[in-house]
Amino acid sequence: MQKRVVVLVLLISLLAIIWQGCSEKEQISTGLISEYYPLQKGKFITYRMDSTVYVNLNTIKEVHTYIIQDWVDAEITDNLGRKAYRIRRLIRSNIDTTQWTDNASFVVTPLDKSLEYLDNNLRFIKLQEPMRDNFTWKGNNYINSFSDQDLQYLDNWEYFYENTNQPFTLGSKTFQETVLVNQRDEVFNNPEDKTTIFSVDKSKEVFSKSIGLIYKDFLHEIWQPPNSTSPGGYYEPSSYGIRLTYLNHN
Repeated sequence: MQKRVVVLVLLISLLAIIWQGCSEKEQISTGLISEYYPLQKGKFITYRMDSTVYVNLNTIKEVHTYIIQDWVDAEITDNLGRKAYRIRRLIRSNIDTTQWTDNASFVVTPLDKSLEYLDNNLRFIKLQEPMRDNFTWKGNNYINSFSDQDLQYLDNWEYFYENTNQPFTLGSKTFQETVLVNQRDEVFNNPEDKTTIFSVDKSKEVFSKSIGLIYKDFLHEIWQPPNSTSPGGYYEPSSYGIRLTYLNHN
């Protein structure tokens, strides 16, 4: 009888160890960056771009809509001598379907466990492995946010994953395997109250397996209330916003 009890205890312990190992394996089982950000020359994604701009001496906020295409233009070497890709952005109005013009270019550097994105000489760590819910990293770590006052809002952003490998719906289209990267969600004071200073910093991106970036929502704005030189108040010149919504890809 005693032997049976010992054997039963050992069996239960063994099963517990196996279950724990499986749970840990499940927890660290993740996708690869290369699956969620495929890079191949000639690949493109088309987006609707809603650009938030500030007009009339930065006193009025407007949203202007365009269509853009991000092309993987060429395989290159980045400024640190690493294999990288140049992304070429074309833009047109949302009405004229024929007149495309060059708008910007970016450099994407895929590394062993991360992906860096160079935009206007600012280097972001867009993705980092392991790709699992609540994994965090300092996505703006390479940006010197102290020497340039206009970049201070980028300081110490902590990126984290959410809804890993879950569906994401845009309009009538559902993408089955996606990952949401939360980058910032910070509001100071009430943006509806223009009698006092307020600021908004919100940023998130969604990537779909085998496609890449399918959604981006970014807004940085600072409002200065009325004063002697600006009786109606104004948005600081560094304020801007951009929303990208997937349309199609090749």
